[in-house]
Amino acid sequence: MFASAERHGLSGVVLDAWRARGFDLPADLARRLEALSLARAIDHDAHLALLGRIDARFAEASLPAAALKGPLFAERFYARPSSRATSDLDLLVREADLDRAASILADLGFVGVDGAEEPRQRREHHHLHLSHPDALPLELHFRGYAAFGRVLPSEPLVAGRRPAPLAGMSAVGVLGPEDELVFLAVHAGAHRFVRLGWLYDIDLLTRRMSDAELRGAKERARVWGFGRVLGFAGALLTEVLGAPAARLSALGSGDVGAVRAAIARWTVGEPRRPIVRASTRLAYTVALCDDRRAAVRYTMRASGAHARRMLSGRT
Repeated sequence: MFASAERHGLSGVVLDAWRARGFDLPADLARRLEALSLARAIDHDAHLALLGRIDARFAEASLPAAALKGPLFAERFYARPSSRATSDLDLLVREADLDRAASILADLGFVGVDGAEEPRQRREHHHLHLSHPDALPLELHFRGYAAFGRVLPSEPLVAGRRPAPLAGMSAVGVLGPEDELVFLAVHAGAHRFVRLGWLYDIDLLTRRMSDAELRGAKERARVWGFGRVLGFAGALLTEVLGAPAARLSALGSGDVGAVRAAIARWTVGEPRRPIVRASTRLAYTVALCDDRRAAVRYTMRASGAHARRMLSGRT
């Protein structure tokens, strides 16, 4: 059970719930989980300290940004913040600020990819991959997300950011609740909800949102072209985590459509075989695209990417 929870990023949450019920653990398993909890607590503090250093440099440059997911989400929504697994840091900046942000992060020791990969990331994706010898990888988003044949724009997300829950931070904030819900749904949906931890994040967020905020998130998703994926996320919250269906109907779970929802449920998750994974991904994504134009755009882009992988000898 704990191995499965770890794969889904929830071992810390499950451990806390287990202990709260007063259940015992085998001694060897208890030691391993305690060591993992201690390591994550140290990592969490280090991640917060790093965000503080980044914020200081961004503030000097008057460069606004928003932290996505990660430790600042955990600080706001998890009873024990370090129980939320974090594998990288995600920062969002306006597209016009990308070069300035990348330069500041380079001064802090972050390096990008070599060769033609960065121009391709800028052209086709929504973030740059940055690495650091002594820190987590960092994804520098210049678009909120690119998925389902649409782009979630960075400018309104950054403009609507709220103060971060960390003393002294001013340039790096967090997304407003409506924007954050749309982002989390699109991110998890683009990864086919393969980790329950992502769905759990959405559950924690929606529990604190008012009905008006849920309706506002639905409207934002509709305007940006992600209404169906948000509605599908709401349906999964009810079906998988037992969230109240009546309240989450405000997210538009009934707007996905019976046939599209059935296709998405059948193809959710990532099969291991590459050919099955690719074909089910196409069916899943097209089912959740908001309109025909987005579906065609996604299909053409996915087909081109597949062709490039075949020509380069990659599967």
